[in-house]
Amino acid sequence: MLDTQTIKEQAYALGFDIARVTTAQPFPEAKKVIKERIGRGLMDGLSWFTAERADVSCHPEALLPTAQSIISLGMVYLTEMPEDAHEGTPRGRIARYAWGDDYHDIIKPKLKQFAEWLREYARSEVSREDFETRLFVDTGRMVDRAVAQRAGLGWYGKNTNILTHGWGSWLFLAEIVTNLPLTPDEPLKANCGNCEICLHACPTGALPNPYELDNTRCISFLTIELRGSIPLELRPLMGTWIFGCDICQEVCPVNKVAERRLGVRQEGQKQMIAVDSITRRKSGPFQPHQEYRVRPTVGSTPELLPLLELSEEEFRERFRRSPIKRTKRRGLLRNVCVALGNIRDPQAVPALIKALHDDEPLIRGHAAWALGQIGGEQATNALQECMQTEEDSEVQKEIRCALTELVASS
Repeated sequence: MLDTQTIKEQAYALGFDIARVTTAQPFPEAKKVIKERIGRGLMDGLSWFTAERADVSCHPEALLPTAQSIISLGMVYLTEMPEDAHEGTPRGRIARYAWGDDYHDIIKPKLKQFAEWLREYARSEVSREDFETRLFVDTGRMVDRAVAQRAGLGWYGKNTNILTHGWGSWLFLAEIVTNLPLTPDEPLKANCGNCEICLHACPTGALPNPYELDNTRCISFLTIELRGSIPLELRPLMGTWIFGCDICQEVCPVNKVAERRLGVRQEGQKQMIAVDSITRRKSGPFQPHQEYRVRPTVGSTPELLPLLELSEEEFRERFRRSPIKRTKRRGLLRNVCVALGNIRDPQAVPALIKALHDDEPLIRGHAAWALGQIGGEQATNALQECMQTEEDSEVQKEIRCALTELVASS
């Protein structure tokens, strides 16, 4: 039997912060939960996540017929808090995981390196020709949270995220499915107890019950995965989030402890501390992964008005290696309009009026909504003028709603 501790040490050497092992047995409970939530409409909008996909995702042997073990990996994306943004200009918020480079671009090469090392290390057990693996970084057909829970990497939080000792839920998950027989770790005996802070903190009510996420109300889904119009009733609840949301993680006591221990919580702490008691890796100061530090072109609380001015080419260049590119320009500017509407700063009116003439109907419609929230003579006149020339029926509807809002509030 191969020494799993040696395998874990290699994971740490490659930059992973947690490594655990579980069997390649099916995940029947995960399959049951996924299908039940699909049936209740809680996963609407994720068209690719079907009941058929759950059948495959929850059966590792369907992904790799010779599978015997799964190596569950975590990479922490906590970094130092950036300096407070200057006041006086409308700003949005970006989820912490997207402050830096796209994690897929960071983790995938490391997984490939790990698999090659594993091939050599396992030669005493399996020949190079017979060695098999499948690699996953949340985009493949693998129930990564179920794997992490059974492997003892963490436990399910009531916000549905995986919580870990020492790191909280501030980490990316990845897996290597292999035909190597490895000694599995035990699941953690940990849970959230009576704490339900995250459930009550969610502004859109996306956490109706413990361990249950209503995808259709989640700000992360609305700002990233949703391709169309954001429901009117949810827009005022989204605050200034323009890509993702961290609220249910920020309020979590486990995460607060992790941030303080690592010296990346606010209160001016910048030092990094020893982590020998958190994992089995060699003790020493925790150094945030350079790749996940705030990128100057992204920021954590970017100014909104310059974003509204981005052309297609400028958007692609600015977010070329960022997770934010997933929203495409139309999605990001839609989100920016909603944030500006919630801030209600009159200085945003000229930029929003310009957005009323954008080539994308999705942007025009949400710009109209924002103007309706801000109000004022300039906004009203612009909406009335656009109503005469707008040809898209959905945008016309948005303009009418905005004008109605202005009349009601006057």
